[in-house]
Amino acid sequence: MERLKNALRTALADAMGESLSGMEITLERPRSAEMGDVAFPCFRLAKVLGKNPAQLAKELASAIRPDVSGLDGAELVAVGPYLNLKLRPEARAKLLLEATLGGVPYGSAPANGETVVVEYSSPNIAKLFTIGHLRSTMIGHALVQVNRYLGCRTHRLNHLGDWGTQFGTLLAAYKHWAEVQNPKLDQDFEWAEEIPEKRRTPLFRLFQLYVRFHQEEERDPAMHDEARNWFKRLEDGDGEARRLWSWFREISLAEFQRIYDRLGVAFDAMDGESFYEDKMSAVVDQLKASSILEPGEGGAQIVPLEDVGIQTPCLVLKADGTSIYATRDLAAALYRKGTYAFDRCLYVVGGEQVLHFQQVFAVLGKLDPWFQGRVTHTPFGMITLPEGKMSTRKGNVIFLEDVLDEARERVLAIIREKNPELPHAEDVAEMLGMGAVLFFNALNDRVKSITFTWDRAVALDGDTGPYVQYAHARILSVLRKAGGDWAELGRPVASPTPESAFIDYAPLAVPADLAGLNEPAAQNLLFELAGLPDAIRSAQRENMATALARQLLSIAKAFSGFYTNCPILWLENSLEVRNARLALCVATARTLRQGLFLMGIQAPEEM
Repeated sequence: MERLKNALRTALADAMGESLSGMEITLERPRSAEMGDVAFPCFRLAKVLGKNPAQLAKELASAIRPDVSGLDGAELVAVGPYLNLKLRPEARAKLLLEATLGGVPYGSAPANGETVVVEYSSPNIAKLFTIGHLRSTMIGHALVQVNRYLGCRTHRLNHLGDWGTQFGTLLAAYKHWAEVQNPKLDQDFEWAEEIPEKRRTPLFRLFQLYVRFHQEEERDPAMHDEARNWFKRLEDGDGEARRLWSWFREISLAEFQRIYDRLGVAFDAMDGESFYEDKMSAVVDQLKASSILEPGEGGAQIVPLEDVGIQTPCLVLKADGTSIYATRDLAAALYRKGTYAFDRCLYVVGGEQVLHFQQVFAVLGKLDPWFQGRVTHTPFGMITLPEGKMSTRKGNVIFLEDVLDEARERVLAIIREKNPELPHAEDVAEMLGMGAVLFFNALNDRVKSITFTWDRAVALDGDTGPYVQYAHARILSVLRKAGGDWAELGRPVASPTPESAFIDYAPLAVPADLAGLNEPAAQNLLFELAGLPDAIRSAQRENMATALARQLLSIAKAFSGFYTNCPILWLENSLEVRNARLALCVATARTLRQGLFLMGIQAPEEM
């Protein structure tokens, strides 16, 4: 649709001249194909000219003629206060099929020289993945994919929580209740009968120890000081503290990698907070040299921020000289500047950390104006339980793996009932179960909190991932029945990997006769396909995949209408009608699969 937009912008600029001086020509999508393909809202221009917007739209529709090269059949129509550029049916079909069936991935952009760093997932070591970790992990993954797709160079960073007082807590807990000569947390330990076999791992034992420590701490507050002392020993390089911490980190990373492999998520760096241990003193020195570090209460070191409208100062060093999150985030930002020279750095971290990032970004701005406008907190709402917030300390959490397993088993039960002969049923169930969970996450506005219920999280019908996946599988079934090369044209030339945002397809020439796509249902599907590039750019602009998920649902629903109302393999169809409709099927399958892939969701070919 960029050709149409450029044609309309040029025509408007030529016709209005000085009246549009300094005004951005903002274009929108009409609500339906009947209204047009590109819309210019006349409100702002009408205000400048002192005219009624609807009257101005009529005047412009009569006065200007956009030049849409290569397309026969573009007209301007006034729809209330909007000036719409509308294509005739065959012109719309030609434009969309050329875009979706050519050699360039539909809606993508060439390399633009922009470098984007995305920090996401960032679990704490010695803790199991919960459903709460899903949001940061998959929001971040989608942002990486979308920015890659739109021509940015990306760096995927997993800023592991592997430093801080919580590890003093874990060290103290381990010393109290779990230490053995050759530490293996499942050695010489009797698991309670209610603990399932898959959960009987060293990492789950660490989780239990962490929960127990905080339960005991409520009865004996002195244990808090014990945890702080252990972290002080860790920062001071104590051999025993370092040995145990390294082991905790090792078993955690092995478990994390297993979950990431299942999710199809990868990273370029998993350095974690501890990576910046030897870089924090330099940050403190820079803050002192800039004369912005001041003594705080009890001997702590702070940066006051009242001058930038933040009443709470940024704590850099605690009274005992140990570091805090802000210290490590400042060191990480300075390191990333030197390493990546980024244009944008996105921090996909929960909304509870809004004040923290306001403080850190304000301090960075004081240290170096280069950071202003380059660092962005991308907050998201928490996943809560019906009875309230999840808490690792209290042990009331939903483990991510349990959700993925439950979703897969629900799908598998349906497959065994309705299609017991389906090849590779286990693999398909995994794709659909994963699709249900990940699409549920993407469809929800990232800034809003989600109340977790099993039925919502693993839903298989309604506005869900499996609904979109089913549309893709249905199209592939049609293409297989069509025979010839159609089935292969609907498949990628190679299996995509997490290292790429693109799915490669063989180019397909657009049929010469597209009259078979003149029906309203076909035109509606073409109109929804045209919305994908805008949805991808919205995902980039808004730093969330919600617009993309919604557009994929719209495409899947439009395909259902096309499938119902426009017989594809009907024997009475002419060859021209058949080929035009099959080409639209191929275009739709490719678009759905690519869009799902940007969100980390696979598209099965059979269901």
